[in-house]
Amino acid sequence: MRCRSCKYIFLIIQFIMYVTFLSLDILDTNIALSNNIKFAAVVLCFLYVIFRKERQNTKDHIWLCCALAFTVVSDIFILLTDYYFYGVLTFIIAQQLYGIRIDELYEREKNSSVSRIKSVIIRLLYQTALGFSVYIMLLLTDVNCDALLTVSIFYFISICFNVVRSLKLSVHYRERKDIRIFAYGMLLFLLCDINVGLFNISDFLPVGSAYTMIYNISSILMWFFYAPSQVLIALSGDTL
Repeated sequence: MRCRSCKYIFLIIQFIMYVTFLSLDILDTNIALSNNIKFAAVVLCFLYVIFRKERQNTKDHIWLCCALAFTVVSDIFILLTDYYFYGVLTFIIAQQLYGIRIDELYEREKNSSVSRIKSVIIRLLYQTALGFSVYIMLLLTDVNCDALLTVSIFYFISICFNVVRSLKLSVHYRERKDIRIFAYGMLLFLLCDINVGLFNISDFLPVGSAYTMIYNISSILMWFFYAPSQVLIALSGDTL
């Protein structure tokens, strides 16, 4: 009962912050306050997972805590300090940690173990090869591939891998509520990143007059998807 009350309080606070920063963004007012509320929402997700008692001794919980910790660091770089390159780098680490968490969930459901290092290395090789291919194609089309875009390519491939794997896992084990919630959270995470890409696409590609509307809409949709994604990912840590 006490744990359920904590969850309800967590969700109520998140909802209040969500409505508040979305309202500020839509009205285009007090952006600094909006950013602080957004950051507080992410930190609250991390704290919620850290202080939950039920699953603190599981490897799944440990990887989730580590991934959310790097998510908090990423948002410090991107949201509060504008160090986008370092923010994307730490987001890559977060996604790799989520990849390991998905490995743990697979092992839990199949009741078997795999070589963790081998699994990570193989996944990184696939992601690196795919990222390099995308990088070459962009160069051939005269896109300015600076350091930020380069790491962003690898990040986007990493999250796509995790979304596909988590959704596949949720289909195979529909009865596992924690897996389904995690998969939904990762999907919303990806939708956020798609809007981040649309928001920044003018830095790398020529755009037409219609882009102003896309820019304005994507600026709202980024956090429209991102905040709920973090809430769902946090809730996946204590929902069986």
